[in-house]
Amino acid sequence: MAIRKFTENVSVISALPDSPSPPEYNAAILKAKFDEAGIKLKSYINDTLIPDIESTATEGICAVKKELAVYNTPGGHTFDTAEHPSAGGVYDIVLVGGGGGGSKNSSGTASSGTGGGSGAVRKVVGVPLDGEYLITVGAGGTGGVGQGTNGGSTYMRSGDYSFFKNAEGGGASSQNSKIGIGGGIGAGDSEYGDGTVGYGRGGDNEYGRGARGAALSDDVIPAQGIGAGGWSDFAATPGAVIIYGYVRI
Repeated sequence: MAIRKFTENVSVISALPDSPSPPEYNAAILKAKFDEAGIKLKSYINDTLIPDIESTATEGICAVKKELAVYNTPGGHTFDTAEHPSAGGVYDIVLVGGGGGGSKNSSGTASSGTGGGSGAVRKVVGVPLDGEYLITVGAGGTGGVGQGTNGGSTYMRSGDYSFFKNAEGGGASSQNSKIGIGGGIGAGDSEYGDGTVGYGRGGDNEYGRGARGAALSDDVIPAQGIGAGGWSDFAATPGAVIIYGYVRI
């Protein structure tokens, strides 16, 4: 139930004549005129506003954001608003593309790897949804000798494409380009000023951390989270769609 507005006219005093006089205006009538606006406001607060607030509160006047669904397995999924209702039919959506694959040279040594880019992140806030929506989660790219593979794009759409949002997958790296382009850029081998060697990394985004390179395979830190870039032949992570709704409390 909506809260009803106060619509009474309270311009009572200004409506009086400049010189009110009997018999139309006596002392009792003038006193009543001075009290009239306050009485109207009191009546509205007690008889309309408070009952409306109490009625609305029982229905849930406040709404909090809540995670309703997470799709992080590569491939197709279906989101149905009937199964995941949100107050006012409004949703927030995060789409993350799959991370890009890294690459290594033909010798296969861990220190020769390069990193793929992370998947792009796209956020859609306050969008009205109604019905079923098709979701495709992008797979993470794979590493290969000389050239990795791109991460898959993630998208969400209605059946008639009247609603369509996507997030691109991260770009693969190669031994020639040394970097993969995506939401974040992966890095190749590098040597720092103190003579130490940094063995590169996969690209990061706010939901995933790319694989960290090392001289030995056992020391490589695998990609973590969502849409993170791979490094050498260590795999990137897939993308995801995260859907938030609003729940009345």
